[in-house]
Amino acid sequence: MFDVLSPDGLSIEQDEYYPTVDEAQAAAELFAHRFSAQGFYSTFRWERIPVTEIVGRCRIVEVDPEEDE
Repeated sequence: MFDVLSPDGLSIEQDEYYPTVDEAQAAAELFAHRFSAQGFYSTFRWERIPVTEIVGRCRIVEVDPEEDE
């Protein structure tokens, strides 16, 4: 299973993991699309990341969902 971490290092979905890297990549793209109206993602440190760079700044990590229980 895979999780997608935002540029801030937080999971983009609290209770959802993705079975494949491709599905995690699609989720990262959908996450980035949410910011298209404002044109950027703002990090905790006030960095503005352009929409076109958000996916590249997300991280896909392998997780063991049983560890969360």
